[in-house]
Order: sequence, then structure tokens, then C-alpha cells
Amino acid sequence: MRPGTRVWLVAGLLSCLAPVAAHADSGLPVPVRVGSHPGYGRVMFYLPARVDYRLTQQDQRVLVQFTGDVTIGAARSLPHNVLGLTGGAGQVELIVQAGTVVRDWRLGDSLVIDVRDYSPAASASSAPAPAPAPQSDAASRPVAGASAAMPAAPPAAVPVPAPSPVSTQAGPKTRPPEALAALHVASPAPTAPPAAAEKPADPIVAGKPAPDAARPAELAAQAVAVSAPPLPQSPVAAVSPVADAPAPLAPGPDPMLEVAYEATVGVAAFRRGNVALVVFDQQRPIDMAPLRDDPVFGSATVQQLPTATVIRVRLEPGKALSLSQGPHAWRITAVAVEPKLQPIHATAADGRLVMPAAAPGRVVTLADPDTGATLLVGTQRQAGQGVPVLRRAVEFVLLPTWQGIAVEPISDDLALRSAQDGFVLTGGAGSLALSPMPDAANILAYADTLIRRFDFAALPAEALMQRLRRQVADEAATPALGRGPRRRAVAQTMISLGLGAEAQALLQLAAADDPREAAAADNAALAGMAAVLAHRADEAAGLDDQRLSGTDDIALWRAVRLAEQQEGSPQAAAVFAATWPLVLAYPPPLRDRLLPLVAETLVTAGETAAASALLAERKDDPALGLARGLLQEARGDTAAALAIHEALASSRDQSLYARAAARAVEMRLASGSIDVKQAADGLDKLLYAWRGDQHERSLRERLAELRARSGAWRSALGLLRETEAIFPADKPAIHAELVDMFAAMLRDDAADTLAPLELAALVEENADLLPVGPAGDLLQAQLADRLLALDLPKRAEPVLEKLMQAAPGGVSRAGSGARLAALRLREGDAAGALAALAVSSVEDPPADLAERRTLLLAAAYARRGDADRALAALGSLDTASADEARATILERANDWPAAQKALSTYAARTVPAEGKLDDAQRRTLLRMATAAARAGDEATLTTLRRRDGARMESGPLADMFRLLTADQVRSVADLKRSGQEAALARGLPGQLKALQPPPRQIP
Repeated sequence: MRPGTRVWLVAGLLSCLAPVAAHADSGLPVPVRVGSHPGYGRVMFYLPARVDYRLTQQDQRVLVQFTGDVTIGAARSLPHNVLGLTGGAGQVELIVQAGTVVRDWRLGDSLVIDVRDYSPAASASSAPAPAPAPQSDAASRPVAGASAAMPAAPPAAVPVPAPSPVSTQAGPKTRPPEALAALHVASPAPTAPPAAAEKPADPIVAGKPAPDAARPAELAAQAVAVSAPPLPQSPVAAVSPVADAPAPLAPGPDPMLEVAYEATVGVAAFRRGNVALVVFDQQRPIDMAPLRDDPVFGSATVQQLPTATVIRVRLEPGKALSLSQGPHAWRITAVAVEPKLQPIHATAADGRLVMPAAAPGRVVTLADPDTGATLLVGTQRQAGQGVPVLRRAVEFVLLPTWQGIAVEPISDDLALRSAQDGFVLTGGAGSLALSPMPDAANILAYADTLIRRFDFAALPAEALMQRLRRQVADEAATPALGRGPRRRAVAQTMISLGLGAEAQALLQLAAADDPREAAAADNAALAGMAAVLAHRADEAAGLDDQRLSGTDDIALWRAVRLAEQQEGSPQAAAVFAATWPLVLAYPPPLRDRLLPLVAETLVTAGETAAASALLAERKDDPALGLARGLLQEARGDTAAALAIHEALASSRDQSLYARAAARAVEMRLASGSIDVKQAADGLDKLLYAWRGDQHERSLRERLAELRARSGAWRSALGLLRETEAIFPADKPAIHAELVDMFAAMLRDDAADTLAPLELAALVEENADLLPVGPAGDLLQAQLADRLLALDLPKRAEPVLEKLMQAAPGGVSRAGSGARLAALRLREGDAAGALAALAVSSVEDPPADLAERRTLLLAAAYARRGDADRALAALGSLDTASADEARATILERANDWPAAQKALSTYAARTVPAEGKLDDAQRRTLLRMATAAARAGDEATLTTLRRRDGARMESGPLADMFRLLTADQVRSVADLKRSGQEAALARGLPGQLKALQPPPRQIP
């Protein structure tokens, strides 16, 4: 019987039992949510656990009675085809439109009632089933035993809009120009996920059936996701209703799911409120059961659309999804930081919005889980590209994505289609409402339309200094408890002058002396701006205050902080593309501090249109020289870019010198004018040109990579270890790079090119970098073999001992101990081998590791002369290796009859009865002949001579075998043979070398 059939059978038997009264809390209120969808209306009741129901219908009146003491609350509205809904104690009454069809089904503990619109075609094809009259409990229909004939849920379930959407501030008075990406940037911080509403939308979950419920056959053909709040009485889980579908999902060591697809499939991923959506442009059943206990994906649900599949995942604030591709599968990982992506740039052309993207897939239309609005989603068949931040236009909203395109249309005329090299958004018969490219004279006018929270007056530095002196005097003359607002004004002027550290200190003093200033959003914002100006981006958390959201200048400063933290951040560049004119309107000292960062970020992240407009406006600004060189490089003009970078490499500005010189080195390496070693030497000279920020870390990591590529592994690893100490906040990421580099050195056979002493020193210094698990065990074995192959056992032993001590325990430590014991045995240190085995012992190791350690233990006992303990240790093994070890021990103990018996057992396992023999098999027969000769067993010698003499062929092994198995001299006729045997005996010492086995590798 198939598992699915067995489940249905059990559920059907349970459905025959009389319903059991629920033990709900007294008068527990039951939330009700409703929704209107194309073709049907929906009413959902979020019931406590173990509450059953009975539904009866008489014409347009539908009565639902619940077991237990529950009270049905009122609904905020009604679906389009429900005329009335009256709740009460233990029941609810619905009045539906005439001709509608009512279908009820369970989703976990929740009850879903769908009212399908009247359809003349459906009515003509099949008459509606008569409504059941109220009957006894035995004839009633409890929810826990829903009939298998219950119809399916609708193919697409659209959630109800959130009751209290958050109002947003109006955008600029005019649309931003083409050079500014033709769109407004959203005000929330680009480093954080979109802010949730004051009353966040409920997560999308799928409940699993109650233990005594039979899931309807139609529902088993599709997974339906419905918006429902999680109830504490029932755990949130995801189920796959397809019994015979493949299981393409599997949990990984991190919160990750893997979706297998047989053909090329396009994927898009983005966030809506507290729900992340992953959209596949093919319909496919997905089994979510293996992820039931996963902390992130355990609540994921699957919705199948006619041409697509949608996975909905509840995602906490601060979490993001990272998508990658494996062989015939997509991997979706929950990560703590936004993944670094190549941005998909949106540019206006001929009244259309063109979005170039690699490997575009199909366009999928689906419903927004928060609002029920339609979303246009463009999928991609290749990972690595997304839209960094939200942008608004008159007719649409371009949503931020982790992969692909997601458009929320405001106009009904919008259409998104896939092109050969990306996606195109059109406005139907007309053109999209996008602003034309402005000239330079209009840029500052456009800046005036951007929304500002703070007014940084564009005054000359002298005027700002006069203002600062006057403000400081006024602040000093103000009573102590009233200085807070005046200190804030002083700090704002300091920021206008670019005095970030001074402004930050003053604002901290104001917050310490005045609790109102400490709680003020403006104080937090100015303190964050000051921290960014002082290159202390990690201290600018005040900019994340959600009370500040809604203005373009706050979005700009959040992007500045992100650009300080992540060089070339696509998210920051997307914000700069829409807000850089605001920087031009700032006071000259502040403008000059921000413009280089803004321009360089725009070019590095690929926002070349906005960068070109900015550089054209500031064509004579020498501080933007590096950005000009980067732009020439992006346009493919290598000669011009290199000339600019080399000219800037002689600048007195230390930061500009360090970055320009590094770019010049990289360009010469890319052009082939220098090799990897020369490039590493060039970057090494710049290592201390600029210290203390992400540029130094990036330079160090790049230098380590080049050192490794040139074969200077020890220098590369040492540099990363030094970087790990200098940047403690980034230690996990840097340590992961160390582990990967060390593993690459061993995996790619690069260690074979190192000098023996250098390899031993390198391994001893970096023993803690070996990965845990089977991969680490394999690398340790390879490393041990290489160290021993260098014939440096005295150097290899402390390294292997350090590897054993660095192992995290369990199987890894037991394997390391076995390798160290083998090395010590090879050097004749039996006591040391026993000690290594004792300190690395583990309970119930894998069978192969247990056998290896037992063989080493027996060999160590035998080396100490304790043959009895050695043989006793081997008593637990019944393998060919154990037989060979027993024979070796008995041979060394000169117990030749027992050795012959052990060798006979070993030969029976390893030597075929007939046919050609290999070298190892011939050696086994020779050892067997030797033991028989020493034991005086003529019968065995005769058998070996007759059975295997011809198979030994020729050579030293065959000559010695014939000498040992030769028949006795019985007559004069045997004298000639005796002379030949004597000649063989005289050459025996030289031939003994043939018996020496090849050196054995450490297991």
C-alpha cells in the first residue's frame, strides 16, 4: 500500500468517529478576515486548536456551528458576494447572493469558506448539489473529518489588504530627470528592509492537517497559500500535498532551501512587508515537509499559479535572501546582511523603461500579499542581479529585489515584457510618464524639489564661520538646561563646514545634558551625519531612526553611510542616482566632502548615466579625478583611465593617492603589462598609504589573493591573519577567507610546489584552518601524506599533533589521532602511538575508522613485544586487513604454524583460486610458502608448488617461491635441479630487496 493511500485510509476511518467536544477556552474570541477575489469571496475563521464545526445551508442562508465555547467576532467588511455576516456565541450566519456555490475547507486549525460567483456555464453543465438539512451529530460534517468529496480550494488565493496601511509622504513636486534614473528613490534606509506598517500584515503560512483529518483530493493536487495570522495553539508548518512528487527541498547547515528543477527556470525574489516572495516561472509541486523544523523556512508556504510557483517565507527584519545556482537547482539562503548584487539599472528610452538584465526569464503576474494589488514580476535564469532600492514614478513603483524585477503598477495600461537582454516596461498605447534629460542649468532647480529635513544653507565658508562664532556665543550665554536646541544649531553649522568629529562630540554632550535632546530624532540624525563625516560610519546608527524616514536628504545620508561601509555599494548608488543634485546645493565645505564618494560610488556600481551628468556639471573639480578615471575605465577607454590614475598617484591627498595607485596597478595587471607577482609587489607598497577603513581591508584582501596566486601562500595567509586582528568586527568574514584559501592550497596541489621546511612551517602556523567534517578529514590525510613524502618525520610529528589538538572532537579528532599514531609507529615509537590513540578515542566511530584504529593499536602492542594483547585487539575484526595483521604479528613472534594458518585465511580472501596474479598476490603466496617451510609443512609446500608454481611466472618473487617449494633430492637425477636451487640460494640476499613492500601512506 502506498504511503499516501495509507494516510487517506486512516483519515477516512477517523472521520467516521463521533466528534469530540473541543476544550477551547471559555468564550474565546475567534478573529474573522474576509476578502474579495476574482470569481469568489472568502471568509476565514481563525479557530483555536481542536475546534470542529458543522455547516448547513438553506437557500441563501449558511449556518456554521462550532464546538466548544467560542465567540465569533464581527468582520470589518464583506466579500462582494456575501450580503450579511452575523457572529455570536458558538455560531455564525452568512447570507450569500443567489446562485453562488459555498465551499468550506480547513487550513490547519482555521476554517475557510469560499463563496463562488454564479456561473451560467457551470449551472448548465451540472446542477448544484442539494444543501444538507440539519441532522444529528452522526450525520453532521465536522471539520476534522471533512469528506474526500469536498471540492478544491480556488487555484489562487489573494490575501485581504491590511486594515491600516501606513500613509506615505508625497513625493517631489516634479518628476526627477532621466539622468537621475527617472524615478524617485524611497526614503527608508537602503541597508534595512522596508519598514513594516504600524500594524504589519499577517504572514503567509500553510497549516498542516489535523491528525484525524482527511485532506481533500482536490486540495492534494495543489498547494494554496492564504494570508493568516499565526495562532499560538497550532504550530506553523508547510506541507506538500503531492504524495508522489519528488522532494526537491532539503535543509542545509545554514537556513537554506534548495529547489530542484529539471529544465531551465527563471526566478525572482523580493520582500513585501514581513514576507519574502520567491517566484519561479514554472508550475511545479514542491514538498516543504523536510523543512518543517527549519527556523526560517519552516513556515514557508507554496502557491501554484497557472504558469508559476510562489514560495512565501516569513522573514524577520534585518534578514535577507541570497539566491545562488547549483546543478539543476536553485539555492535560497537566509542571510543577515543584504547580498552584494549587480544592480539592474532602469533607463528611459522612447517612452519606455528599459532594464538590462542577464538571462531574463518569463514575466509572472501575481497578487501582493499585503494589499492584494497586482504585481508584475520578471524572473531571471541566472543569479547575481537585482534592483537595490525602491523607486517611484507617476505610473508605477519599481520594488527592490534580491533577484529579477518586481513592478507595482499604478496605471492599468502598464505592461512588463521580457526582451533578449532584459525587461521593458511600457505604458500600453502611449508612453510612460518619464521626465526628459535636464540640462545643467536645471539640476539645482531640480534639487529644490527634493524633500529635505535639514536646511544646510549654501553659504561660503567665511559666512559659515561667522555664523558658527555667533551661535557658540549665544549657546554660552544660554542657561544650562536650555542649551540643547542651540547646541543642535551649532552642530548643524559644524556639519556644514565639514567638521564631523566636532559636531558629533557636541551632540553627544547635548544628549547627555538634556533628556529631550537624547530622545529627539533630529539630534540622532545630525549625530549620524557627523559620524559619517568623521569616517565613523559604525557610529551613525541614529540615521536608522524610522521617525526620520520620508525625506530625500535622510535617504541620501543613509546611502553615504552605506557607501562608507561598502565600497561601490549598488544600493547606495541607486539612491545617489536620484539625489546627487542635493549634494550640489549643500555648502561648499560639505559638498566637497561628499561629492567624491558619491561620484565614485555611482561609477563603481554601474550608475554611469548619473555619474556622467554629475561629472559634466563639475568638470573642473579636481577632487573628482578618480571618478573620471573610473568612468573612462567603465567606458572601455583603458589608456585614458590609466593616464588619469597614474597622474593622481602623485597627489598629495593620501586617500586619493592610495586609491588611484591601486587602480593603476589593477589596470596594468588586466592589460598584461605586469604579472601577478609584480602586481602584488605594487599593492604591497601601498599597504600603509591609507589605514583604518574598508579601503584598507579591501586592499589587504586583494593583496592576499595575488600573493596566493603567485605561490606565496605563507605570506598570503599571514596577511589575512593580520587583517583579521586589525578588523575585529569583520573577523567572521575574514576567517572564512582564511579557511577557503588554506583549503584551496591543499586541494589544488599548490603545496607540492613549496619548499619542505616552508610547507611544514605553514601547516604548523595554520592548523586551525582545516575545515570540520569529511572535507577536513580528507585534507588532513593529504597533508599528512605530503609531509611524510618530504621525509621530514621530525617536523611532521609536531604538525600532526597540532592538527589533532585543533580538531573539534569526535570523528575528526579520532582520525587525526590515527594519523599521528601511524607516523609514530613508522618511526618506531610504539608508546607514542598508543598515547595518540588513547587521547583521541571516541565512542562508536565509523566502521572504517574503527578498523584503522584497531589495526594501529595491535601494531603498537606488537612493536612493544606484547603479541598476546595485539592478537586480542584484533579479535574484534573479521577482515582481510585483520588477517594480514595477525600473520605479521605471528611471523615476528616466530610462531610459524599459527602464521601459516593466518596467511592461509588471508590468502583465501585475497588470492583467486585460478587465473593471473598481481604483485601483491604473489607476495602473499611467497609469505605463505616461507611460513610453511619454517613450520616444516611439506604438504602445504607441495600444494603451493603444484597449484601456484606456474602462476608465479618469472622474476625474483617466482625464483624464491620455487626455491622454498622445491621437492627434496631423492636420486641422482635430482642433482642438476639441486645445483640450480643452490645458485638461486646464493643470489638470495640480493633478491630479498624484492620483498620490501612499497612505503605505506599514513591512513
